Amino acid sequence: MIAKMPVCSVSQPLAGKSAQDIFSTSLFIQEIKKSAKKLQIKVSALEEKSLPLHLEDSLESSDPYVRAAAHDILKLFGERLAVILLCLKEGSPENRTARPDWSDEEWAYWNSLKHIILVGGLASPPLGEHLKYYVEQVFKASGKHPYTIILGKDSTYAGLRGCATYLRNSPDNIPGGAFASNSPAQVNLIFDYGQSFIKRSYVVMEGQELKDIIILGKTLSRHVDWDIKDPALEETEAHALNQYFLETIGRTVREVEARGLAIRPHIILSIANYVKDGKIANRGGYGKLRLIAPNYALYLSTCLKEYFNRDFYFTLLHDGTAMAAGYADYKQSVCISLGTAFGVGFPENRKR
Repeated sequence: MIAKMPVCSVSQPLAGKSAQDIFSTSLFIQEIKKSAKKLQIKVSALEEKSLPLHLEDSLESSDPYVRAAAHDILKLFGERLAVILLCLKEGSPENRTARPDWSDEEWAYWNSLKHIILVGGLASPPLGEHLKYYVEQVFKASGKHPYTIILGKDSTYAGLRGCATYLRNSPDNIPGGAFASNSPAQVNLIFDYGQSFIKRSYVVMEGQELKDIIILGKTLSRHVDWDIKDPALEETEAHALNQYFLETIGRTVREVEARGLAIRPHIILSIANYVKDGKIANRGGYGKLRLIAPNYALYLSTCLKEYFNRDFYFTLLHDGTAMAAGYADYKQSVCISLGTAFGVGFPENRKR
């Protein structure tokens, strides 16, 4: 919560608003719609969730007025992101009071951080490069020591790549382990279930090392509304979400096997929700899956056993934890996903 604006060059009236109130993909989409004519984007002919991708085209337009309109949107959100980071960096008394669940330890942590790693769809080039520029301009004008902003490599798929690090100690990837054979065409499936899209991939491991990650076509997320007040409606949507969840996994298994590949039993699944030991918390659009089974990871294993008559087991990860896992070598850093909502992960935790 931005209880008090930091001293900076940003004139936007942001005091009294939360970070989520001022920065999200849905807000980006709203601004794109409002400026669609200037951006030369035909909104009615496009899938709404894809509009940020078309903003990239406007940034690279040969028309200077179109480029200027696109820059205005990136400046708007770059300044907002800078304000959020400044609030975390300086930890004013007013902003500390507005976050009563944090102690001095949390504020000291954010003040001492050196690096902010940005990942997610909005952090991908060229959008991420422009957001980074405007954040750095605000910090420079404020006179405060800045975070070093790092744009994650191939940031749209950071969650998938981070998930792959959890395969290094998987028994079915150890030579002589449970799934060992002479066939070189063995892969692990990895999914990233986000609020906007479900990203899919399969990974080729060579012993304990990642050899290659193959990105499959992503699909739209469905049934992930999170503000459902009616318990009966929530349960109905939970079953619809679960069915879609299983259909996506089953379709991917068949798609990969049609390529002549053998799928190892261990599947890694990142989800835009808090999870612990296979259990999904009552929070976010995927939180309703708690109504399907107390341990959703075990439930998935049981379902796939029924569908394919062989064993699979799942590691479920919070999406922030997954994306940060790929940056474990960065010290004094935090990984922030700029997607449908903010996601936060802590790279150094992966080493523990």
